[in-house]
Amino acid sequence: MSQVYRTLKIRIPWRLVEERPDVLDLAVRMHLAVEEYAKKLLKELTGQEELRLTAEELDRLLTPDRRELAVKIIDEVFPKYGLKRYFIDQAKFFWRDTAFWRAIPLNAQLRVENERDTSKAVFVDLESGVVRVRKLGIPPFAVKLKKGNVAWIRERLEEGARLKLAFLGVERRRGKEPTYGKLYVALVFAREATPVEPRALVVVDVNRLDHGVVVGLLVDGKIVKRKRLPDERAVKKLWKLHRKIGRLDARAARETDLTRRSFLESRARYLKSKRYRKIRAIVEQIASEIVKLAREHQAAIVVDTMDYETYIARKQSGESGDKKHLYDGLGQLRRRLKDLAQWYGLPYLEERLYSTVCPRCGAKMKREKKRIMCCPSCGFSDTRDNIPLLWAKRRYWEILQKIKQPVFSSVPAPLTLLTS
Repeated sequence: MSQVYRTLKIRIPWRLVEERPDVLDLAVRMHLAVEEYAKKLLKELTGQEELRLTAEELDRLLTPDRRELAVKIIDEVFPKYGLKRYFIDQAKFFWRDTAFWRAIPLNAQLRVENERDTSKAVFVDLESGVVRVRKLGIPPFAVKLKKGNVAWIRERLEEGARLKLAFLGVERRRGKEPTYGKLYVALVFAREATPVEPRALVVVDVNRLDHGVVVGLLVDGKIVKRKRLPDERAVKKLWKLHRKIGRLDARAARETDLTRRSFLESRARYLKSKRYRKIRAIVEQIASEIVKLAREHQAAIVVDTMDYETYIARKQSGESGDKKHLYDGLGQLRRRLKDLAQWYGLPYLEERLYSTVCPRCGAKMKREKKRIMCCPSCGFSDTRDNIPLLWAKRRYWEILQKIKQPVFSSVPAPLTLLTS
């Protein structure tokens, strides 16, 4: 068994932020303090300024003997940002979590029925549907939970999870002059996950989102179910948005009237934000269906993925911006699948399953038309999307043996903010 995490982000309405600038001020100061703390700690441990590490690499660095160094840095940094004793004590106690999640953990309580209020900083009352944030050195404030938030929390409770801690966070808009906006309260739920002993494979062939994600269920070396996600209507809506954004960008570039150009650019930004939300929703729907299939059949999830260099090369190629966004969706899908697989104890593996190598004879295949591939050696032909499933079928027992003993890290994963 190992402890796994899921996190729910609850947006703080902008109207509340406008009425309470002290909330935004506190969240920004907390963010800046933690960023400086983590940067200084990692520099002391590695000698490098900007460092990107996986959770496992970070875990190997943040050993118990480093606690004294972390505490010293917290004592030096946090007072500079006007953070009082509560934040300093919390960061010292959760010094590893603070470095992992780049946020100060706040103690939290979840009231499901009529439990006594134990005066934690974040109080989540499901009955009244309110999150109260208090005891942070500013007047308390409350955020109303949406119905979807309440349903999400109840689902996690049914799965045996408990509220572990919370964060008060702020999103940083990057650019030449970074600004801060969109405040949120993040609730972190934890549960003990028992790794599933896999009896089948759910193989996922990822292309671009507009080409669809092909999912195959393999049992005893046979493909027993095959489906393509997402719904074609969702993809059509995405392309419709792409075309609108393209036309707005082109018109804004030609526009000489500054007021009119500003309006067009503003409209394009709104649609780009809408496109991002739609891609995220599609990713969430695809991941949910895949995980549901894997849970029903106690299957391991095997994702056919291109190597990192190819992925980056495609994103940085001369392809149009809309296609790059579709590649971004694939990155989101892989992360979402991995997080959900870990939550439910499902083995997860990213394996290179070829789409241009013949699954019969191993020869290099050639494109016959659009997405149909043909082997010049043995004459085998099939759609490019089906070939990875055939490779998984050919290597079924080898892959199953490879993941028979899944290992789930006890390291907290980097914070994934999942909305309901």
